[in-house]
Amino acid sequence: MRLLEGEQLAKVNRRVLFFDTVVETTDKSGKVATSRVDQDFWLRTLAKLEAITDHKKRIHRHSGRRFYGVVARPKSPPIHHIQIGRLRDLSDHLEQTDLSSGTVAPLTLGPNLRVSEPTFVVPFGLKGRVAIMSPGGSTRQETIASWLTGVLNLATSGKSVRFRPVVDEAALTRLVNSQGAVGVEFNLDAEEPIPSDTEVPILDAVEQVRKKGPSVGTITIGWTLGRDGGTISDRGLIKKLAQKIAEGGIAKRGKVNLVLDDGQGGVKREVHSLFEDQVVTKVSYEVEADVRTSSEIVLSAINDAISTFNQSHS
Repeated sequence: MRLLEGEQLAKVNRRVLFFDTVVETTDKSGKVATSRVDQDFWLRTLAKLEAITDHKKRIHRHSGRRFYGVVARPKSPPIHHIQIGRLRDLSDHLEQTDLSSGTVAPLTLGPNLRVSEPTFVVPFGLKGRVAIMSPGGSTRQETIASWLTGVLNLATSGKSVRFRPVVDEAALTRLVNSQGAVGVEFNLDAEEPIPSDTEVPILDAVEQVRKKGPSVGTITIGWTLGRDGGTISDRGLIKKLAQKIAEGGIAKRGKVNLVLDDGQGGVKREVHSLFEDQVVTKVSYEVEADVRTSSEIVLSAINDAISTFNQSHS
């Protein structure tokens, strides 16, 4: 389709998020150990996924929805990656609009066809890191991790894949070196389970609240220690919770009220966003509004973001 006179290319702005890949192993007593994957993890994982010849076994349900993934190894650009996305059910009442007549009608699909919304997962480097970007509808990293765990049948051996956000080191150092926190607030998807955590058992209580509440929407959880700031133990607990949220990627949004050294022998309180400190690279590209964005354009944008990331992170 050619641009009509006066029409302009649409500028698409997206965010590329960066994560470390970790594996959680639960022993028979319920104790959880977390370890970063080795440098060959993604090479093995892509090969294992490709070895699953029955495509139906690459469908995994998460929070009642179906997700499907496939390994892609394009020649241009030669970036090996996984595309994972939700399969939209026909019951979602999808419709189509005829731009020439204005007619709105049910979206017509063949009996075995479904609309899917791919998210690109690009492994890179030697530390098990991935770059994740969605051209359209987004699939969250927790869902992607759940898909990998389910499709690779890891749960039978007590293992699960997790993605831990790469956090700005200066911001994380500020949190770790603080004298504690007097408040924290974060938002969770009601559909996303919270992994059990023996280091921060209060998260298990939050998970119980999530499970007993509505199955959709957003949950807002917060604690504040008031003007007196609580005890040292209280401040340490809130700090540990904030650190887990910042590193674990379990929340959509969050903020923490830190107790910091004011440089004059006293302390001060500062409120910081937990996720503005996550390493994110913004990318943009131009396409015609009514022309499908090619995988080549998406992968080139992700590759540029990885190059930017590598310049400032080893």
